[in-house]
Amino acid sequence: MKKSLYSALVISMLFMCIVPAINLHRVLTTQSEVKWWKRKVLYNMDFIYAAISRLTYPYGVSIDPSRAIIGKEGWLFLGDDFADSITSKRMGLGAQDSRVLETVAESAVAWDHWLTGMNVAAFRIVVGPDKDSVYPEYLPDWSAHAIDRPTDTLIRRVSANIYIDPTKALIQAKAEYSEPLYYKTDTHWNNLGALIAFDELRKNLAESAIQLSWPQTRENLLADSVERNGGDLAKFLRIQEQLTDREVVLNVDAVYTLQVEHHDFDKGQIAFSGHNLGIASPETPLLVKSKHALNRKKVLWLRDSFGSAMAPLMAATFTETLHVYYPLLKAQGLAELVERYQPDLVLVTGVERDMRSDFFQTVPPLPTDG
Repeated sequence: MKKSLYSALVISMLFMCIVPAINLHRVLTTQSEVKWWKRKVLYNMDFIYAAISRLTYPYGVSIDPSRAIIGKEGWLFLGDDFADSITSKRMGLGAQDSRVLETVAESAVAWDHWLTGMNVAAFRIVVGPDKDSVYPEYLPDWSAHAIDRPTDTLIRRVSANIYIDPTKALIQAKAEYSEPLYYKTDTHWNNLGALIAFDELRKNLAESAIQLSWPQTRENLLADSVERNGGDLAKFLRIQEQLTDREVVLNVDAVYTLQVEHHDFDKGQIAFSGHNLGIASPETPLLVKSKHALNRKKVLWLRDSFGSAMAPLMAATFTETLHVYYPLLKAQGLAELVERYQPDLVLVTGVERDMRSDFFQTVPPLPTDG
């Protein structure tokens, strides 16, 4: 008994010494600015998880299935930690889900009416389909979807032409192009997927009263495909440096190569001036100005990370685009932004799994007397 106890203590002591030593060596040899003396750095277990993940990944076993699951042919998908993204599609809609969808549908119609009263010419919500909605054939067999998708049910409940769901267009396009529309190791669509979704926005707004010009797409759309590191799903598995993905380079019209300015909307300061590139989700409202864009229009763009690849398309189309990360926005804050910025259009781009989140259940403020 004592020998077992002593052995356990010795192993524990060795572990307590070896892990910090390895992490300290990693920090010092990479010239990192990380505060090496912090406990979370010294006792970081990622290198152990990474070693385990490299062993289990080829067998389809995820070290963190709540955040990332391993599908077929190297495709990774998001786990249930994010809006029950797997279970909700496997099990179908329950009574509570139906009530939430009804609330979301009512919210969309209410905001459409309110924005019309604020002289906004168009309000549209572009759904960024979950990767498994476009590539279900690469899911593990145990995670096959139910027949009816929650997003389809939601859109059927909104009679107005508010929602734009590019899922069918993306599924059709994946059979036409040699490159995928989503990253295999990431949750997001790539440049090609974003362009196809943007074209669905064009088709929708072409049916409205607002007159807009749109960038032309070339027949030979794919220019190149270059290797890149694994994406966010590979990072969940701690093997983003071991897995690779493909970055699709598009052969786009010269209109996309215009110069832009990024302004801190609240401070009124220029944060960037240069080429028209993708933009990560901004922490604070970011006003993008592109004076040579096709339409002299102001757009309030409520977006998440699915807007990153779409940002250059927006800048080429509209002279002003106010990027706002909507998950941080409350109803009153949205109303104040509309009143302050006075946009011509209000567009939302959000990932499918988030379409039932609190933001999409808000209602506009009631009008005040006087």
